[in-house]
Amino acid sequence: MKALSLALVALTAGCAVVTQTDPLDREVGVRDGEQVVVDGGRLTVGVSGVPSDSRCPTDVVCVTAGEAVVVLTLAEPARAPAEVTLRTTPGKDAATYGVYRVQLLDLDPKPRSGGSPPETYLATLRIARE
Repeated sequence: MKALSLALVALTAGCAVVTQTDPLDREVGVRDGEQVVVDGGRLTVGVSGVPSDSRCPTDVVCVTAGEAVVVLTLAEPARAPAEVTLRTTPGKDAATYGVYRVQLLDLDPKPRSGGSPPETYLATLRIARE
């Protein structure tokens, strides 16, 4: 039993936080560098990074809204993982992977003028079966 416990600790030591959540077709929050497992363990969704965030700061009036880019990693047990890029711009905010549709609903925190980029972002996603 002790060997099994040590093996589990060794396997999870280098992994990002994984949260199990169900059912599908609901909002799920995923932090940058973390993963969620949905649909009874059939799909893993992770936020790999936010390579750019040019959204208008909340305390400024802008001519355009700007956009943030979020990179997700999607994986099913019997399928090769895929990396998809979603944007906060409507029409560029969703992707499909197998039978799943993933949509970026929000990205927090919002930028503020003169502020530095946050250490971590929280992406709010809607994950559903097509």
